[in-house]
Amino acid sequence: MLFISDEFFVFLVLALLGAAVAPSARIRVWLLVGFCVWFYASWSLPFMGLLAANIVADYFLALGIHRSGSALRRCVMVTASVTMNLGMLGVFKYAGFAASTTNDVLHLLGTGVALPVPHLLLPLGISFYVFQAISYTVDVYRGLLDPTRNLRKLATFILFFPHLVSGPIVRAAEILPQLDRLERPPTLDDLTAGAKDFVIGFARKVVFADAFAQLADATFDHTAAYGSLNLWIGLFAYALQIYFDFSGYSQMAVGLARMFGIHFPDNFDSPYIARSLQEFWRRWHISLSRFLRDYLYIPLGGSRHGTGRTLFAMSATMLIGGFWHGANWTFVVWGAIHGFGQAGAWLYRERFRTAHAAFWDSPLGNFAGWTLTMTTVMVAWVFFRSLTLGASVDYLSRMFAGEAGTATLGVSSLQFGLFGAAVALHLVAYLRPQAQVPWPKAPFLQGLAVGAAYFGCVAVKQADAPFIYFNF
Repeated sequence: MLFISDEFFVFLVLALLGAAVAPSARIRVWLLVGFCVWFYASWSLPFMGLLAANIVADYFLALGIHRSGSALRRCVMVTASVTMNLGMLGVFKYAGFAASTTNDVLHLLGTGVALPVPHLLLPLGISFYVFQAISYTVDVYRGLLDPTRNLRKLATFILFFPHLVSGPIVRAAEILPQLDRLERPPTLDDLTAGAKDFVIGFARKVVFADAFAQLADATFDHTAAYGSLNLWIGLFAYALQIYFDFSGYSQMAVGLARMFGIHFPDNFDSPYIARSLQEFWRRWHISLSRFLRDYLYIPLGGSRHGTGRTLFAMSATMLIGGFWHGANWTFVVWGAIHGFGQAGAWLYRERFRTAHAAFWDSPLGNFAGWTLTMTTVMVAWVFFRSLTLGASVDYLSRMFAGEAGTATLGVSSLQFGLFGAAVALHLVAYLRPQAQVPWPKAPFLQGLAVGAAYFGCVAVKQADAPFIYFNF
């Protein structure tokens, strides 16, 4: 049940009607939980029991952590929670990768031994809800959050359908205090504000992302047929595809949550205007960046324990963040490019930034920083999109070879116009960062605008193409 599908539209209307007409707060909340279960079961019914067991286990572990006066017991329980969640993620997502990699090593050693390679179905959304569960028990352990004594409330936090499948990765401390709002019917302000975000995200996906996907898929799936210029166009198309695809999904999720009175944090902030990799990650997949910072980078030492520890923490955090995206060496290399790039930039700033401050603060320096950052990001996207390391290297080598291909990438006038619109949107974000999408103030006109935008998106939608991050 994709957010852009007709089935989801029916589901959403029924969920909102249930919230509006439920005769009591208790029934209203239980109805929403039921709709969340329906949403997840429509994707991954066999794993509904696994998700439920995970919620119950973390519920009791968090209560135990909070109630225990023994530091050792608290440590054991939070370790159990983290191990359970990461273990579940490891088995389903990485067991096959680990076995096949081990077999490759055994083959190189000439042992003649081969391990069986499991082919497990990946529970939908596991990479996201595992992180949210970990943040809950770890925050309770750190004393940043009192655990909820209401199992239904914790289940609602984890199961809440706007973020269940592909984020944003929200914190319990942000969402649990808001869940009491679900006991009240949706307000007109929340419905209109949420619908606005939803249709803007919808347009990002079906108008921009899916159009750019046609160009990106052609060049990455048939690299040998295209010349260098076409491969560059395909790479730019993929960079815009993944941005509009994932930011579109995130904005739809923000809008859906707002319709029910829940405020999610924004997940993107014009990342392609960033002038450093650090700034890029403050603007790209912000909820993941916050999670990696608070639950990995800082525990690894952060920037408070000397140069060596800082460089290690930066590099390791992004390596692990890359591997989180998928069981493939391409994601590890993608993470390594960002990790080592950030570490190198940090070391440069520590050693030379003061001496070169006048240059980097100038317009030319800003442009140079942006150029270096975007070049690094673009090269990294090749590894992120490619299925194998060999395909990544082949794509990059052909990009820089300056050769003509046997096929020509046909860029339609619509796609050309969308390229221009994408550039214009980022220029506006750079020059006028506080600019807002024009929107009528009268509720009736807002409803007309939402309806027109929604059905306009439905009209131009080619197919219910899955969101990229559904794969993770």
